[in-house]
Amino acid sequence: MSSSQLQYSLAHRPKLDEPMYLLLPPFCQTPGPIVVPQSYLQRLILERWEVEVKGCEHAKNAQLLEIVPGPALTIRQANLHRLIIERWEVEVRCCEEAKWAQLLELVLAAHSISRLV
Repeated sequence: MSSSQLQYSLAHRPKLDEPMYLLLPPFCQTPGPIVVPQSYLQRLILERWEVEVKGCEHAKNAQLLEIVPGPALTIRQANLHRLIIERWEVEVRCCEEAKWAQLLELVLAAHSISRLV
């Protein structure tokens, strides 16, 4: 470092008795709240869970197609068929419950209710 650079850096140092303020870069600051209609959020929730349910239906159908149907289903194939259907029905029920929970949260938030006692 040359002597002119050293003098410049020493001259522009903050003094110890001055208060120091830590400024966050713009990318670290939290943006303000965004106002959107409740109906828009409700539609987003419904669309998201519709896609999840359709995905479950497609996965169930794909797994059922993997079972090679013969002239008559064997006991093992019938049990596998039943297990696949039951598993994906449970998955759909979980999606439905999550959808209703999110819609309830949305309604509660609209009425400024943050927790249930």
